[in-house]
Amino acid sequence: MSPLANRPGRLKIGVVGAGRVGAVLAHALRGCGHEVTAVSGASAESRERIEVLLPEVPIVDPDDVLKGNDLVLLTVPDDVLPDVVAGFAKLGLFSPGQIVVHTAGRYGTDVLAPATEQGAIPIAVHPAMTFTGTSVDLGRLEGAPFAITAGPAMLPIGQALVVEMGGEPIVLPDEAHEVYHAALAHGANHLVTLVSQARRILERAGVQETGKLFAPLLGAALEGALVSGDYALTGPIRRGDVGTIAAHVEALARTNPEILPTYRELARATTSRALELDFLSPAAAVQIVDVLEGTNAAADIAAPGTRVATTISELHGLLTRRRRAVVMTMGALHEGHLELVREAKRRAEEVVVTVFVNPLQFGENEDLDAYPRTLAADVEKLTTLGVDVVFAPTVQEMYPQRRITLRAGEMGTVLEGAARPGHFDGMLTVVNKLLGITRPDVALFGQKDAQQLALIRAMVADLNLDVDIVSVPIVRDRDGLALSSRNAYLSATERESALILPRTIRAGEEAAAAGAGPEGTLAAARHEFSSHADDVRLDYLALVDPATMTAYEAGTEEPALLAIAATVGNTRLLDNAVIQWRPEPPPGSSPTLENE
Repeated sequence: MSPLANRPGRLKIGVVGAGRVGAVLAHALRGCGHEVTAVSGASAESRERIEVLLPEVPIVDPDDVLKGNDLVLLTVPDDVLPDVVAGFAKLGLFSPGQIVVHTAGRYGTDVLAPATEQGAIPIAVHPAMTFTGTSVDLGRLEGAPFAITAGPAMLPIGQALVVEMGGEPIVLPDEAHEVYHAALAHGANHLVTLVSQARRILERAGVQETGKLFAPLLGAALEGALVSGDYALTGPIRRGDVGTIAAHVEALARTNPEILPTYRELARATTSRALELDFLSPAAAVQIVDVLEGTNAAADIAAPGTRVATTISELHGLLTRRRRAVVMTMGALHEGHLELVREAKRRAEEVVVTVFVNPLQFGENEDLDAYPRTLAADVEKLTTLGVDVVFAPTVQEMYPQRRITLRAGEMGTVLEGAARPGHFDGMLTVVNKLLGITRPDVALFGQKDAQQLALIRAMVADLNLDVDIVSVPIVRDRDGLALSSRNAYLSATERESALILPRTIRAGEEAAAAGAGPEGTLAAARHEFSSHADDVRLDYLALVDPATMTAYEAGTEEPALLAIAATVGNTRLLDNAVIQWRPEPPPGSSPTLENE
């Protein structure tokens, strides 16, 4: 039974703003047995809508809608909602226990804070459908998704309201509303613009019944996108048909010049996504962008001095006999990657950067498909730094026949290896292949991935590879968080929580600098984490030998690695520091005072 059924006499409901949404939802709630006692509507259209959908419901001033009602439905435009709520609160119109529901997709319950302060119960309910403001909408409510945001105690009330109207409740976090609404507006509203433009193109060409022509094609495309996402993409960009795209541009420039900018922007976005998913080679993508822009886009992506190779033979044709450094990345470059490149330029005459999202490093439940792929932006950054060659191979180029892989051994099963089984096997396999392909004198890796660094050094030693492995210190953001491509997954709240990782590492460093030994250093780090990390899930916090990743043995006086891994929200983060122990003073010695 609905939680609302326990309220005596069901609910008395007032509606502020009987527009297309408010009148329809109020009619649906009335049909469920609730009593709509008052409604406001200023325009002639609103009043006509009220007469049709809410006959005999008194039309009153907005201030009077709130009086004596159990539930107030605020269905006003998004931009005016904050002022409406603040105005009602200033007049003291909200009542303790009164349920206040708004339908603005842009906002969660925070916008109802003035009402909450007066004891009202805030609920955000956004129907993810379009409204005509007529009885046609009533049938469309059946099974329609409604995003709901409310506190744990009030969530069942919001869900029950939606179910009673025939909708399907979907719980939405407060902080997700703006991006949620942007996604819906982009997908639905802009779809209308896009389809209308496409129909105009055909109509100007004299084609009749454009709606009938488009219906099956758009229906199949929409279904494919909803089921398979980007993998439903078909057409000339997916096939790399540059000539066809050039013909499109020429035809639109001649017949529909005002629509051509939209075609170009969407084609560029589609090309970029197709490139990220390996549907297109970088060379084909550059050709397509050339055609779309009518300029030499290759110069934009790879300026003089920087070349992009997508095959091993192309790469070998670009390499010189100069001293060479390689920086291996999976793209989505940040300042940490760029610091590796800067150090590479200091150590070699020729710099090669590889950009390859290695599937062997991702486990079953990891984010291979979601991993950011931003090759064009990455190449632009590398061009600015003067990188000589970017090697961006496809998966097929790297693994045409995957028969042999490397094993990381015992060191690959602890710490990160325990959390990500097989990850280091895949990492060593691709690093070994890329070393053989790029033939560098020096390869640079970041200290943040300390276990990866140790395993690569061990592999190079064990396999007698002729390359110097250089470690580059961790690059941190201004707040101290170690730079990582995964930081982009953090919300603002999660970002603040993630700062416990660098604080934990710093606490251990400070303890060691003050003279604490291994036990005291680890204890200080653990205390810092446990004091401030209620919403961060710790995977490990360990003091280990930086060369073997085994537990550090006290008394050796060799440097140790203090390493931490923790999950913030759904994002797993790493941090570490090499601990240099403070030498103990000789027996019987006493400290020397300055200026003695």
